[in-house]
Amino acid sequence: MADEQRSGILGEGLRAQQAGDHGEAERLLRQAVAEGEADAGYYLGELLIELDRSGEAIDVLRGAVDDGDLDALIPLGNALWDQGDVAGAEANYREAADRGELAAGHNLGLLLYDVGRLEEAIALWRTTVAIGETEHRLLANALADSGDVEEAEALFRQGAATGDVEALVDLGALLQDESRLDEAETILREAIAAGGVEAYAFLASVLRLEERVEEAEAVLREGADRQVATAETQLANHLSDIDPGSVEAESLYRRAAEHGDDEAYNNLGVLLWDQGRIDAAEEAFRAGAALGDDLAVANLAGLLEERRG
Repeated sequence: MADEQRSGILGEGLRAQQAGDHGEAERLLRQAVAEGEADAGYYLGELLIELDRSGEAIDVLRGAVDDGDLDALIPLGNALWDQGDVAGAEANYREAADRGELAAGHNLGLLLYDVGRLEEAIALWRTTVAIGETEHRLLANALADSGDVEEAEALFRQGAATGDVEALVDLGALLQDESRLDEAETILREAIAAGGVEAYAFLASVLRLEERVEEAEAVLREGADRQVATAETQLANHLSDIDPGSVEAESLYRRAAEHGDDEAYNNLGVLLWDQGRIDAAEEAFRAGAALGDDLAVANLAGLLEERRG
């Protein structure tokens, strides 16, 4: 039964969630769990994950699994992974996969790829790509990382042929890495035309490698005008290299951070540090560190040590 057609407290909770009233959704879903409604624990756990409260979701989802709702194995794996319990996440994904849950193989591949177990991820994704659970580009990226460039390129092209614009972007990036710059430029321009805005940063990189600096800046400005965070960061890098006191560069870093480029905080911190604005630099590094950027963590430590003298 579709979520919106569900009756009872669970149905009310799902409709509240769909409407964006997360507080009311949580209240209703917790009531549904307390009243023993089927699937309520699963949906409450998913809601908590959505709200970045995966630590709370773990107990809820474990309870659902213990009560026989084995569909909760995958979100339980997701919550455990969010909390850094890689072994626990892997065990839950494998149990779900053993039960025939195709999505579990996809998620397990993501986990294995993330921890550097490339060959295992590739083996899993060969199956899940074939059955349509995994995008061609994910397997292609894993193959490229393992050095199998030829097969990676073929898979990127297959994905792009199905309309996956991100596969087209990744193909352009791969061609750049292989120094096939003319081909990379053609593909990346095609990706931009198709809506793959992350291609702006890669295209600018290709143009810089060809010493077409003015064209590269123009491409980045076009991307920045479209609020593409990676383009904003790269344009800020370019401008700050020219003028370490650039007001526009500072503004672009702040915009990039707002638009989702977590690494922009570190670059902003470096710019401010170089300008002698130590308090503002510390604030930027702390923001980046809170988002898990290792460079921001290292630079924050360096700045604090410098302050101690």
